[in-house]
Parts: sequence; C-alpha cells; structure tokens
Amino acid sequence: MPYTFMSFIAMFLVTSMFLVTAASNVRAEETARIAIGEWPPYLSVELPHYGVAAHIVEESFRAADLQVEFGFFPWNRVAQYVEDGTWDTSILWVETEERKKIYLFSDVVFEGTAVFFHRKERPLSWNTYQDFEGLKFGGLMSATYPWFEDAKLAGVSMKMEKVSDEGLNFAKLLSGRIDAFSLDKLVGLYILQRQLPYVMDHISYNPRPIESWPYRLIFTQSPRGEMLVEAFNRGLQKIKDNGLVHRHLQEAVEGIYYPYK
Repeated sequence: MPYTFMSFIAMFLVTSMFLVTAASNVRAEETARIAIGEWPPYLSVELPHYGVAAHIVEESFRAADLQVEFGFFPWNRVAQYVEDGTWDTSILWVETEERKKIYLFSDVVFEGTAVFFHRKERPLSWNTYQDFEGLKFGGLMSATYPWFEDAKLAGVSMKMEKVSDEGLNFAKLLSGRIDAFSLDKLVGLYILQRQLPYVMDHISYNPRPIESWPYRLIFTQSPRGEMLVEAFNRGLQKIKDNGLVHRHLQEAVEGIYYPYK
C-alpha cells in the first residue's frame, strides 16, 4: 500500500512537471521575440509602433495569432542573438547565400528602393549608366554601391566621395561638392524632414530606383524557428491581401511614423 501511494505521488509530480513545461512552451510559442536596431523610419524606439517595418511585422504576426516582443540592440548583437536563439527573429535583412547557412528567411515583406537625391536646380535624369559620365557622387563609408561598380566596369568615368554620415552628403550636395548620392528613399526623406527641414526647398530626388532590396525576416534555425517562419508568412500574406503593407509604406512617406511630440 505505501508503495502504491508513493508511486501515485511520483507519477502525479512527473505529470504536473510535464504539464507546466508544456504550458510554458505553448506560451513561448505564442510570442515572437524580435531583436532590432535603429534605422528610422523603418525601425526606432522613438517612433510610433517602433517604425513602419516593425508595425508591418507586428500586424503580420498578429494575423497569425501570435503576439510580439521587441528588443533594441546594436546591429552586430542583433545578428548574433538570432543566430544563437536568444531572440527568435529580426527585421529588414536581405537574403544571401552566406546568410542562408546561418538563418531561416521569411517571404519578402516589402522592397526598399534607393534613389538619387540631388539639388532641385540640378536634377539628375538618367536612363543608362552612361548618363553618369563625369559626375561626382556621395557615398557612405559603411555601405557598398553595386551600381557604381557596375558603371565603372562599363567604362563610365565618374567619382565617389564617401563620408561617415548621410547628413554630410546632404551638406555636400547643397554646397555643390557632389552632384548626387543614392540612399533608401524613406530614410532620405526622414533625414530631410526630421533633421534638415531647412534644406528641403533645395533638395529633391529622382523617383526612378537605382537599386532595390527585398527585405525579409531572419529566424533562428530550429524547429521553433520553422514554426515561426510558417506563421509569419501566413500572416504576412493576409495583410498584403488586404492592402495594409502598401498603406503603411505610403503613410511612412507622409510622415506618419515620425517621433511622438
């Protein structure tokens, strides 16, 4: 009798521990933990919904019945946190063969486009790389410019001066030290409207993209990551079908995702 009673107690405790663990796993799966860094207006701790990209991603997960939790970190830490599973996923990544060895990738959330910013009185109109002949472009030290390298390989004679901050490229543009520079359209408009509003009457951009990037989410390579990728893609398709992605991107152009006052 004592043996039977003790066996029952032991079984009860083991079963209880299993149920607690299972419930904990279910709760964890109901919340996607998203590590991101600063890149306004796409992502920022100071912006409504943490920026337009974070808003789109949150709505995609919610459409798949998952909650979200955001954490802001330096970008190099973001990549490591997703790789080792400390955080589930991150936003605004371009798929490459090297990255596919490390992460799972979602479907394309939206495409970012780079355009040429220029002075209004000296617009940059172009159809082929040959139209860049003799021009001086600005660039960012931390960035690469495939279009520039391709144009050079095509025999176009032009120059590029790189700086450490995009605000400096706007200053060089105003002073005439460069003819144009390429930058993500939404990022460029954000810098102008939030940091340099006094120069907006003198700066414009050519709407024709020089580059585009299909932005995706990266996920930890694990069964949980596979589950989250499937859920996110399902939710993303739902909000694409009802026009939310397009609407939010247009709202970003209109300044909806600017810091709270």
